[in-house]
Amino acid sequence: MRYVQVTVTFPPSVRHPMHAFLDDGDGWRTEMVTWRRLPDETLATLFRVAAPREPYLERLRAVDTIERFETAPGDPPFYLKAYERLGGPLEAFLGAFADTELISVPPLVYRSGGRLSFGLIGPPDQLRDALASMPDRIEVEIGRIGSYAGGRRLAGVEVTERQREVVRAARRVGYYEVPRTGSVGDVADAVGCSSSTAGTHLRKAESALVDAFLSA
Repeated sequence: MRYVQVTVTFPPSVRHPMHAFLDDGDGWRTEMVTWRRLPDETLATLFRVAAPREPYLERLRAVDTIERFETAPGDPPFYLKAYERLGGPLEAFLGAFADTELISVPPLVYRSGGRLSFGLIGPPDQLRDALASMPDRIEVEIGRIGSYAGGRRLAGVEVTERQREVVRAARRVGYYEVPRTGSVGDVADAVGCSSSTAGTHLRKAESALVDAFLSA
């Protein structure tokens, strides 16, 4: 099975109000866990929301397209079930994947700056056609292509390719062995950079991965 990780960026002109809300706080994000398009053209969704509960719900109540919603009790992150009328950019985005065999790998992760990250499984030709048919204002970036091996893919983890390279090198030289058999200097030599730069890459990647793991 072919797997691809995709990040799309919605410009402010077509960004959903609740997606734009995530710009108000550092590290706020929402994850669409599952969804269903109903016969009446309503989209039923289940979200995991990592943002302040009351401000988020207050903004949600002001969104005209939201028909109704309900939440599970508890502090952030909390779960939200919402019903929304389809139309506009949301309809156009979903329409790109209509009548295809593509299957999304949840969660779909919404982050600040209009970014949405998700994984897809399906025929490469259908994927190319789906991405090409998205509205021009939506930017598309392919992050990873390969075979799907199962498990939960952390689509929203912000790790750069250089950080991935450094983490892979760290594993090769024994930096993550217990007891540790490789140093930051060994990692730096393996990727051709200074020890301080290698250390910075490692800390940033580890921070992103730990945050995603604890939020899962």
